[in-house]
Amino acid sequence: MIKVIYGPKGTGKTKLLVDSANSMAQQAKGTVVFIDDSTKLMYDLSHKVRFVNVSDYPPLDHESFFGFICGILSQNYDIEGIFIDRINFITKENIEEFETFFEKLKALAESHKTLFFITLNGPADKMPDFLRQYTE
Repeated sequence: MIKVIYGPKGTGKTKLLVDSANSMAQQAKGTVVFIDDSTKLMYDLSHKVRFVNVSDYPPLDHESFFGFICGILSQNYDIEGIFIDRINFITKENIEEFETFFEKLKALAESHKTLFFITLNGPADKMPDFLRQYTE
């Protein structure tokens, strides 16, 4: 399953993501991973959440970021949830470029039984159609 939290900057998406990761970590039997592009949120997360700062690695576009996620999943068989904050800031790409990424991620989520929670910054009235299936 993929859940996207989409909206303009300053609307509480990151706080909701952090709260959701902490909540899942309290109940999870497996691992919960949180991916961000800085260490700013590291101390807001439970010690049970595995924090990954992608700025420690070479710049990633959406294709190489998908490979990065596959690498994380390949190293740990019991990942229950992966939380990604501001994926369009991590890859520095336009949201419209993510359609194939989300198609591949959906298949990966199903095959690994992993939940993905992703925030994207953008104007609420300009959310691409392909994202609507992942929002509530």
